[in-house]
Amino acid sequence: MSAPDLSTELMSQFRKTGAEKHTTFLLGAGASTSSGLPGWDELVTRLLIGSGAVSTGGAAELLLDRQDPLIVVEAAKAGFLPDQWDKKIRGALYSGVTSLSASALHLAVAAHALQGDVRDTSLATLNFDTLLEEALREGSRSAVLSISNTSDRPRGYSVHHLHGVVDPAGSSDVILTLTDFLDVLAADDAWQRSYMREALSRGAVIIAGTSYRDPDVRQWLHAAGKDAPEGHAALVLLARQGFSVSRDEFAEMENALIRQWRAVGLTPILLQDHADAAQVIRELRYVNRPDYVAPQARAEQIWRAHRERFGELQEMYVDALRADSRRLRSALDVDQLNLTLWLANGAGTLVRWASGDRIHLDHDGLREIEIGFDSPWIAGQALGADSVLIQDLDASHKGPWKSVLATPVTVEYPGHPPMAVAALTVGLPDAAHRFESSTVMWQDEVSSLVNEWGERIETALIETNRSSIGEREGETA
Repeated sequence: MSAPDLSTELMSQFRKTGAEKHTTFLLGAGASTSSGLPGWDELVTRLLIGSGAVSTGGAAELLLDRQDPLIVVEAAKAGFLPDQWDKKIRGALYSGVTSLSASALHLAVAAHALQGDVRDTSLATLNFDTLLEEALREGSRSAVLSISNTSDRPRGYSVHHLHGVVDPAGSSDVILTLTDFLDVLAADDAWQRSYMREALSRGAVIIAGTSYRDPDVRQWLHAAGKDAPEGHAALVLLARQGFSVSRDEFAEMENALIRQWRAVGLTPILLQDHADAAQVIRELRYVNRPDYVAPQARAEQIWRAHRERFGELQEMYVDALRADSRRLRSALDVDQLNLTLWLANGAGTLVRWASGDRIHLDHDGLREIEIGFDSPWIAGQALGADSVLIQDLDASHKGPWKSVLATPVTVEYPGHPPMAVAALTVGLPDAAHRFESSTVMWQDEVSSLVNEWGERIETALIETNRSSIGEREGETA
């Protein structure tokens, strides 16, 4: 499944979970690795090598694979002077990072908080970075606080860091090594325990972007679950992307994952990409409405609307793509390119619907590709990641194009949250690095095209629905 394939059955699991009263979001590393920060293993590897505990990444990998990762970090800490540790963590976390921006998951959580009353959503994270705060600041003029030492919930927007804060300017209350975890677990008055208990007493807890292997969080939630009112659930969004396994491997794991999470009192929601979790979060304020339509059903309606008017829309879309190609050639400073529109069909695949270099005569012969972070096609990857991507084509590829730029297209469905249901790809005559180094030249033009295509697809849906209603009314007149 991808975001356009989130089914009615899946989304119904969020009804009457306590989220209609209050929602606490708890984000893990998956939210920040999507922004370019290292995951747990990479962070520890950098610290091990930097401390001299090991000399190679391979040696670090052996230690992490064969031991409790929390005790492995102790070896890195022992290699530094006590007053160096926080600075070394900061250096390892942000090494090689020249710019940072919030991921789709950060933005979805921040948008949820900003759309409602400031008191109906609480925000917590296991991550050291402050990207969630940045996402909040993008949509709010209010002050946003980072909290790592109390369960108090101040007025306004705040993010509780259960494992401390490490931002480029400094660090505080870091929990990283086994000793750190044992100390906080032994503390009966740990503020994190109180925070999680209060979270479940208020409503639902939604956990996203984490494999949930942190022992303290497990204990806090287990204890909180015993006292939670009936109907208040803790739901964990488990993305295949976070497990780094294939679709077939994930399918083999499915039953075991469901059983193990239910056994410890959590409701597992199995997804494919971290961006799927972001779409789930966008949907939460709508799922209890009587007229709610799940993403898969919305994508199917958009797909049917286009199939019903295939000939008319094919000609219209190809003309638009050709006009857009002229605009993009100027913005990208190239003499030729190929612009293609891909459309999700609500059945797990993305279809090459229209291209500026040809007119299709039959929708049954259109190419279909997988959607997702590991799709072999960049169009599928862009929709799965809900972000703009650019990459070189394989050297064996024959043809005029050396690289491809891909961007998701978000479509508004009346009365529902926006959803990426299509993608635009641009075949380019030069290597990707040329365009990656000049984004300021073309990003605004691409953004404008994406918005126009979102409106165009929405219009096609509305017009088709209006025509169908008119026909039905004519039949009954």
